[in-house]
Amino acid sequence: MKSLTDKQRQLWEYILSFYEDYGQFPSYEHMQQEFGYSSSNSIYQHLQALTKKNYLTRHGRGDYDIHPAKRNELSGFYPGIPVKGRIAAGAMHEAISENLGHLPVEIHPEKSDHYFALIVDGESMIDADIRDGDYIIIDPREPRDGEIGAIRYRGETTLKTIRKKEDGITLQPENPSYEPINITPDEWEEIMVYGTYVGKAWKNGDDWGLIFRNG
Repeated sequence: MKSLTDKQRQLWEYILSFYEDYGQFPSYEHMQQEFGYSSSNSIYQHLQALTKKNYLTRHGRGDYDIHPAKRNELSGFYPGIPVKGRIAAGAMHEAISENLGHLPVEIHPEKSDHYFALIVDGESMIDADIRDGDYIIIDPREPRDGEIGAIRYRGETTLKTIRKKEDGITLQPENPSYEPINITPDEWEEIMVYGTYVGKAWKNGDDWGLIFRNG
């Protein structure tokens, strides 16, 4: 990350302070008044420099925001929901655990440090409106009967509706093209529960969509 000049650093620190106090980016008028500039052109040049150095991002013709990589400089910074890997919604596959960054904090209505997200691979849950490539949001608690659970079974992951019965558990797909998986009580030690599906996010161009429900 490129270093800042003294004036750029002063403006950057003012932007952070304003953002922390008011929850939004300062206007040109605020910045001009703070630094005594007679013209907005000087502010524009500094903002352009901060953008080129990846301190800011620019949207549209003149809207700026703090670059995601620099949001950790905000006090009380909340990075968003961590994306911890991928999960099968189709043929089961080996568990994949990796750090895939974070979902944007603004797409989630609550700050919660215990939720995490997984990327869906497959189409076995399309009738539950969960599609290949969606980011599913997981609450790490055991799913109740009829809820959708993220499960590891015999070392492989799957996302399925949980049907609890007296003689075991059924992992039920939400797509008639896929077969359910029946697990008997003597196989329960083969099961690891990651958590319960509580929402999903998806990206459409530069925008994010979100469906969220409290578990």
